[in-house]
Amino acid sequence: MKKAFMVILCVALTAVISTAQEKKSDKQYKLESEQLDRVGKSLDAQILAYGKRMAEIIHKYELLKASDLRIIPYQTTYVMGSDYIEMEKHHFIRDDALGKEITGLQTKRIKIYTNGQSISKIESEIYDRMYWAGTSVVVRMTDPSPLSEGTDDIVFTHIANGKVLLENKKLGDIKNTTAFPIRNELKRDFVVPHMSYFMNSLLFIAESYNKGLKDAESVMSNFLKKSQK
Repeated sequence: MKKAFMVILCVALTAVISTAQEKKSDKQYKLESEQLDRVGKSLDAQILAYGKRMAEIIHKYELLKASDLRIIPYQTTYVMGSDYIEMEKHHFIRDDALGKEITGLQTKRIKIYTNGQSISKIESEIYDRMYWAGTSVVVRMTDPSPLSEGTDDIVFTHIANGKVLLENKKLGDIKNTTAFPIRNELKRDFVVPHMSYFMNSLLFIAESYNKGLKDAESVMSNFLKKSQK
């Protein structure tokens, strides 16, 4: 009888401990999920800030009217259309063992759709090509509303060696669990630094252009002042 009582007691204690651990696990999971959401929203805020800053730069320096840009960042191309500004950074991969022969190419590109006052859409492309291996990888990212809060509507297309692996996959549909926080990692490790890089490139181009205008005006002004002496 005493032995049976001890068995029942052990089973009861095990059940209580198991229930307590389960409740603790649920609570811990909820806290981790909330933290995940907070991090995601913080990254969204950074991405939005870079988009707004780009719009401010384009408007302040009137870049859609800047037709004589002379100073551009190294290995960067700059193209301006009636309603867009496009920048591309390229990097050649060289093999020292082959006499520094070029064996590949990496590029990252951004196309900013603008009316000179605001930004309506941003398209980006990351491209990697290895000549000898004959491989190519391209990822395209489109943000249809760069000046609105939230990034769930950003879409990705991933193509490797001509094969489409992902097509128009929304960022909001990408896995973001405590075990696999892929969505937050994409924001933190790609979108934020990508936007930061091109925002700084745009600012460098704008300030260099503005300084060039001021220098030219200053040279003319000094010449005219001297002519009156």
